[in-house]
Amino acid sequence: MPSQQAIAAVRRFNRFYTRQIGVLRKTYLDSPYSLGEMRVLYEIAQSDHITATDVGRTLELDAGYLSRLLRNFEKRGLISRKTSAKDGRQSHLALTPRGRKLFAPMEQRSQQQAGSMLNALDAAQQD
Repeated sequence: MPSQQAIAAVRRFNRFYTRQIGVLRKTYLDSPYSLGEMRVLYEIAQSDHITATDVGRTLELDAGYLSRLLRNFEKRGLISRKTSAKDGRQSHLALTPRGRKLFAPMEQRSQQQAGSMLNALDAAQQD
């Protein structure tokens, strides 16, 4: 069993890290979307043949919650669905041109934010 000190250190780090990346904020990187929503868009942006099942498994999201997010993204014109040729029950998800236009600056901001956090630390702290 880990020591109480080790447990306290992990919990302290978790509180620090969630604050740093904005987990508890309503929106992420001054976008109209939450961190969870942006993570779903990120997963879709990273793959040519990803399905909702893949996204849900990767992010460990409730299927109902993910379904509502995807439906909302589709209504907003951010994603498209194409029925799988191998399994008609599955749809491949992709960002639309509008979705890519929204996602690209968010990805760049995320990169810059991570760089800024690291920049404030010396090499030992970064490790």
